Amino acid sequence: MARSISYVTGAQLVSLKRRPNIAIIDVRDDERSYDGHIAGSLHYASGNFYEKISNLVQDVKGKDTLVFHCVLSQVRGPSCARKFANYLEEVKEDTGIKDILILERGFSGWESSGRPVCHCTSVPCKGETGSAAGWKSPNSVNNDEHKSQQEEEPVRSKSRLKMVCVACLLPLFLVPIVNFLPLLFYYIVGKIYRLLGWEYRKPEIAPPACPYKPIAKQDSKVNEKAELAQPDSVPEFVGAVGLKQE
Repeated sequence: MARSISYVTGAQLVSLKRRPNIAIIDVRDDERSYDGHIAGSLHYASGNFYEKISNLVQDVKGKDTLVFHCVLSQVRGPSCARKFANYLEEVKEDTGIKDILILERGFSGWESSGRPVCHCTSVPCKGETGSAAGWKSPNSVNNDEHKSQQEEEPVRSKSRLKMVCVACLLPLFLVPIVNFLPLLFYYIVGKIYRLLGWEYRKPEIAPPACPYKPIAKQDSKVNEKAELAQPDSVPEFVGAVGLKQE
């Protein structure tokens, strides 16, 4: 009869890992080298898993529970677990293995839950001994990344300051270039005219007109004198002329 394969959660695996009779089988391929792995797990890549099943049987001697996983435990993990169960049925040897389990959500679920991840390169993994063997928790990895970002920030600020200084000096170079361009244009056109035997006269550039038109101020004293010289009405005198008319 075929062996039954069941699933185990990450929380259940944390308690199971303390038992000496359990083995965790990582069937990922190259992801293990740069994504890390569960501490103490054995690595048997899915690409050549069937060819190395006999080696796996030797490595798990004395274990009665095997937990398989890949990244998400949806394809490779269950497939390798089934291959191992079928192999045990075919050889009909008493290996002492009672339970074959699959880790729910795989390594991705284990890591995203904040559980410890080992980054050692030892074969087999010795991550159980702690940080000396390369064990790192997700929080410590994030702290290392934060420190590296803080160290890189002063370098970035210095490079930005240099760029700003260059941008400030750029107008100092542009002004002479802009003033030199008309002279260069007149020089080239004059050469062309001489080659053709024509006379070239440099056009006169009128100065720019002043946008503000000056307004003459009125002299109040002149106006007062003019008003005094020309009275509005002449008074009539009553004299001899009036008497003659009477």
